[in-house]
Amino acid sequence: MPEQVVIAYKEFRHLISPSSELSLLVAYFILIKPGLRNMGKASRDKRDIYYRKAKEEGWRARSAFKLLQIDEEFNIFEGVKHVVDLCAAPGSWSQVLSRKLYLPAKLSPNSDFQHTLLKKYALMFAKRETPLTSCWSQELIFFIIVMISSGTDLPLIVAIDLQPMAPIEGVIQVQGDITNARTAEVVIRHFDGCKADLVVCDGAPDVTRLHEMDEFVQSQLILALKLFFTEVTFAKPKSSRNSSIGEAI
Repeated sequence: MPEQVVIAYKEFRHLISPSSELSLLVAYFILIKPGLRNMGKASRDKRDIYYRKAKEEGWRARSAFKLLQIDEEFNIFEGVKHVVDLCAAPGSWSQVLSRKLYLPAKLSPNSDFQHTLLKKYALMFAKRETPLTSCWSQELIFFIIVMISSGTDLPLIVAIDLQPMAPIEGVIQVQGDITNARTAEVVIRHFDGCKADLVVCDGAPDVTRLHEMDEFVQSQLILALKLFFTEVTFAKPKSSRNSSIGEAI
């Protein structure tokens, strides 16, 4: 027991009945010691390589590397246009989705963003009285026509959490309960009735601090996925902590 707790115990011992001393010890191990363990955990996090990399690369949490490594192994982002991030706060997985899906599409030549710019240039040119070839080369005009005709929609990313998050480019944030049907209706409206191509979630059941119980609850959650999906793959990215049970795909 830490020195400060011992001092406090000695100072107020005369106020505690002998029958309550055991309760005091139990309270210490249930209420105080877990907090001390968390302080130790924070110190370990700062020594963790993925914690440092997250800070260096601008990720909001080290968990970003879990999603990146899952994509490296399973290529889950291929062909994805509509994606939902459940239990999204603080936003590290939404950041990954933005950087891997939204930003590359936005910067591609045939994105809606570039498509709008090309339309703007075409309208500006159409208002000119000079012949086409006197201002722009035929090759450039042909390029504009091709790009306008091949414009594609940008990916839609919807992040949901009870807690608010700082904005992320290309991510629509919904503050709500993922178990509430109204929240699902909001997502469906954003997708214009389209189905999601990908749903990601880095949430977990509340921990009890009893390792065996926490493992059991998480394993039951994974088994429950088989009620909804014909195939469930279990993976543990190398950035997952040793105490983590892993991810289900």
